[in-house]
Amino acid sequence: MSKYELSTLKRGLQIIELLKTSRFLTLREISESLELTKTTAFRLANTLEGMDYIKKTGKYYELNHGMFLPVMTGKTSIDWTALQSPYLLGKNIGESVYIGTLEGTELVMQQMIRTPFEEPYRQEIVNRSSAHLSALGKVILAHLHPTEQQDQFARLSLTKATDQTFIDRDLFFHHLDVIAQQGFAFDDEERFPGVRCLAAPVFRDNHVIAAVAIA
Repeated sequence: MSKYELSTLKRGLQIIELLKTSRFLTLREISESLELTKTTAFRLANTLEGMDYIKKTGKYYELNHGMFLPVMTGKTSIDWTALQSPYLLGKNIGESVYIGTLEGTELVMQQMIRTPFEEPYRQEIVNRSSAHLSALGKVILAHLHPTEQQDQFARLSLTKATDQTFIDRDLFFHHLDVIAQQGFAFDDEERFPGVRCLAAPVFRDNHVIAAVAIA
């Protein structure tokens, strides 16, 4: 150990490094992983939380990912697989988590996490499907600006995937209106038999940019 080394600073940085790989941990897990007393671990975590380097949701600590992104101006893309919250969501509810975005009339899978909720399930990422087939696609369509929604709706082909798929255009448009009012979407085996999905919209600057779902 260097004589100039500050052990408290080092331990704080070790917590940050630990959360980079483990994504979210309880205070006990931090304490045991770094061989710290629970009091020391709490003081360090509380200080890092106060400075916005980490954040606490329930009993779990995770990185505040925004603190580690470069400052950029203008429109930027989002690395959906780097976000921490979906991993915590999957772990807490024990269900697969999906994030999708809309490209034209297609839903593009940007993230999928399934048990043990530690790494992206990359086989599904960038897969495409018609937006009307899933809760992800429907909740985005329902929250588009009316002009944009009408344009997408005019180009949308309501192809049938299962017996539950919406193929009646008037009924589907009414369905989107209900989704917009309730704020979430549900699909009942509309893309795959035996699979049900619940989705909510993701907004930036009051504009829907994606959807997150459990299935």
